[in-house]
Amino acid sequence: MSQDVATIPKEVTRQGELVVVAKKEFEKYLKWKSEIWDTLQKVRQGREEYKNGKTKTLSSSRMLR
Repeated sequence: MSQDVATIPKEVTRQGELVVVAKKEFEKYLKWKSEIWDTLQKVRQGREEYKNGKTKTLSSSRMLR
């Protein structure tokens, strides 16, 4: 990410500090956040299926054929 970040003091915003970043950097962050969320959902689903005995243990990838 870029180091071009500006902080607006809470005295100006009356809520809390705001941070200004380039739109392109923010869009990259949103994409990254979406990918991480999707990955975590898949991990949670896999753990739940493993816990409920819905998974198979294979000793070799040839067993998938």
